[in-house]
Amino acid sequence: MKKAYQNLMSSDQKNSEFSTLANQLIISTTDYYVRFLPKTDEEKEVLQEKDSLVLFDMPLDYELEEGVAGAYHDPSIPEGDITWQYSVVPVDYEFRNIEYEILADLFLQDDEFDSEGFSTKSSANLSLRNTIRSQLNISLWEKMENEAFRLTGNLDDVVDVSSNAFDDSFQYVSFARRSKWYPSGKIQYEDNTTSRIIPLEGAKIIVKRWFKWKSDITDANGDFRVGKFRSSKVKCAIKWERADWDIRSGSYGQVWYSFESLSRGSSWNKTIRRSSTPRNWLYASVHRGAMEYFYNYNTYGIKKPYNKWWFLKRRLHIGAKWKETHWFSDHYFTFNKIWWSAPVVVYSHWKSGTERDSRQIFATTVHELAHVSHWEIGYSTAQYVIDYLADDPFLPESWATGVEHTITNRVYPASIVGTRNFPHKNDLQHYSLDYIQTESDGYTPIVIDMIDNHNQSTINSNRPNDRVSGYTLGQLEDALPGSFGSWWRWRTRLREMYNNPTDGAELDYLFREYR
Repeated sequence: MKKAYQNLMSSDQKNSEFSTLANQLIISTTDYYVRFLPKTDEEKEVLQEKDSLVLFDMPLDYELEEGVAGAYHDPSIPEGDITWQYSVVPVDYEFRNIEYEILADLFLQDDEFDSEGFSTKSSANLSLRNTIRSQLNISLWEKMENEAFRLTGNLDDVVDVSSNAFDDSFQYVSFARRSKWYPSGKIQYEDNTTSRIIPLEGAKIIVKRWFKWKSDITDANGDFRVGKFRSSKVKCAIKWERADWDIRSGSYGQVWYSFESLSRGSSWNKTIRRSSTPRNWLYASVHRGAMEYFYNYNTYGIKKPYNKWWFLKRRLHIGAKWKETHWFSDHYFTFNKIWWSAPVVVYSHWKSGTERDSRQIFATTVHELAHVSHWEIGYSTAQYVIDYLADDPFLPESWATGVEHTITNRVYPASIVGTRNFPHKNDLQHYSLDYIQTESDGYTPIVIDMIDNHNQSTINSNRPNDRVSGYTLGQLEDALPGSFGSWWRWRTRLREMYNNPTDGAELDYLFREYR
């Protein structure tokens, strides 16, 4: 900024008002462009939650290819470690005992100013931020700011200050009215199960201009609108994260729908399609499953799958991999948290290489989040290993299968997918009893059977004689045993906690015959 001022002072067309202020103008650092290197997820949460910093895992001048799915990891940082996190902090920011580096001194002025030239935001360094505005009218300020943008090669950030944009009597007011705009748009998603284009709710939109940014969350219609900007262009992106979770490109790497340019007068309207941006489509599919479980859990009478209820608890990392599943398939591995890897992983393809559709990815995400919720309740990896070695993990997999079935069929009812494609995994209650006992790997329909009043043996005598009904999903969840709780303990707790007329021999039959 000082160089920009000097250029304007020495130009042939020197403005007399700049000359008048030559010995008065104060140009001091207002902010620092910094990068942090957190050693743990907890340190990262301190920066994000306690200090309310917006963190970018790529340099703010780094450009991914526009409109693609992207993740950046500094090549100097080992893949298993958290990469450098970039942000801007005010000059009076109190740095913590977290490794950091100041990359540049910045001189920033607020876009949120009123017609008198005062910022509408509250900040510890507002007086410093307003110093220049109190000494320059808006015309001169814009000329100096534009010169700074030209010097740094940020031509997209230049604001048009043509002379006919001002009125001699109300120069500042007319410019303020003319210049401010609120970038907005609509984000939609291609649901290739139903061949519909639907709004994408809950996506975090980041709109930036140079070292300034604003954000918004898309509403139920997929619409967003951020605060004021004055430049002719901004850049818009989707950061696939929310307060409780984020989506990774695999085990590591925060994913983005990378920044795209948006000009004044235009809207950032995007439809995320499988054919045009497949990885973003995968992230959006996983996002939809997470949104439904995290924000509509009350609808199903169950608990939120993951609660950052204690301060600085890490976000849940959800890995979304564009590849076929392996022998271990989609999973929830709690021990991945030890090295900050994604404990939840969802794949885009089946083991056969066949692509999953929207409903299948949604359902898989819900299934894995049901495991997360079960562990939050008190189930443990140690108990899972015991169950797996003793037979099959019937308890955790049956529970997750039931949650997946219930939530997915509400979001994808027969009226949308058609009666032939409903319900999701409609073969669950077509299983023979022998198949459930020997080949299901623990993925049984017992949750569905304890809720509905359908006895599948009336259709085929080889199927279970299901005479249990009347439980709710919430009751089944509340009765789940905690750490070192067995399959049979679940049955016992159901009998102890609720008065259900089918909790006698009928309930015993399902628990006995399903494993």
